Amino acid sequence: MDIMELRTRLEEAPRIPLGVWPTPFMPMDGLRARLSAQGIECPRLWIKREDMTPLGAGGNKIRKLEHVLAKARAEGADVLLNTGEVQSNQVVQTAASAAHLGIPCELFLGRTDPPLSEDDQETGNILLCRILGAQVHLVPPGADRDAAMRRRAEKLRAEGRPYIIPRGSSTAEGALGSLRCFFELLDQAQASGFTPDAIAVTVGSSGTTAGFLAGAHALALSGGPDIPLYAFDTFGTDYPVQARERIMEHAEECWASLSLPGRCGERLLRLSCDFVGPGYSRPYPGMIEAVRLVAQSEGVILDPNYTGKSMAGLLDAIRKGAFTADQHVVYLHTGGLPALFAMRRHFA
Repeated sequence: MDIMELRTRLEEAPRIPLGVWPTPFMPMDGLRARLSAQGIECPRLWIKREDMTPLGAGGNKIRKLEHVLAKARAEGADVLLNTGEVQSNQVVQTAASAAHLGIPCELFLGRTDPPLSEDDQETGNILLCRILGAQVHLVPPGADRDAAMRRRAEKLRAEGRPYIIPRGSSTAEGALGSLRCFFELLDQAQASGFTPDAIAVTVGSSGTTAGFLAGAHALALSGGPDIPLYAFDTFGTDYPVQARERIMEHAEECWASLSLPGRCGERLLRLSCDFVGPGYSRPYPGMIEAVRLVAQSEGVILDPNYTGKSMAGLLDAIRKGAFTADQHVVYLHTGGLPALFAMRRHFA
């Protein structure tokens, strides 16, 4: 497999520019020093700041939306519909992209049950969605948000062309954005003088992990190095399709969309489902410790629903000796800071 040909094909895929690339790539020497001071053999740590994209409050979903919204525009969409939880990073970035492009946006957001706090369904990401001008439909706990969204789409079709964005923008098109990020990360690592020995990612709807897995698999098939992907699930049993199945389904879609030979294997996937805690969007001490530790070591803010939990997983792997001191591990920061404000009492 010719990686340069793959990258050319990827760059030619339809997309609407929404970001400023590349996003920052930084060492985490402060975090490494703290862990080393505790007698832990810690690898060289790096972070790719996908939380610093320009729309809304930042985040990596802009990568996916560049490709997803190119398809929506090609189909003549005049309103965007999307669904998620009240603190979803995906929906707020959809609202920001819609505002940027001048397209109306309607969001179907699921309430948490029980609520995390007295104001968790009024602040954080849901507040930003409203400020960005999206029409927010709050769906009762346990109700079928997708069905409610489809019913609304049927009504809108009488007047125009609504476009439903699948949850998390986790589609074949969306995974292309994540694959582009994978190669961008590799270029930045090589400019810093190394090839990653591992990359750590957060698993939500799984499109990001799928794109990175497709990239790692393609690189290995081309004769390049094996780069294991440490993936930490944040949905657990709260999602009807389990993590490995989600990841491989989207990775195969990405693989097929680029007309690559064979199938995308899972040999390089190191998936853990042990850091979800009591459930999606539910805090626990390990997550809180990870958020505090990175903030106080690096001045970098993680979020409580996704990156705080995946960082808890990476810290656990480091403490258990998964890496040596001379290795280089890159952490993908996918964004989500606003959700912290909905959990303020847990960090008081």
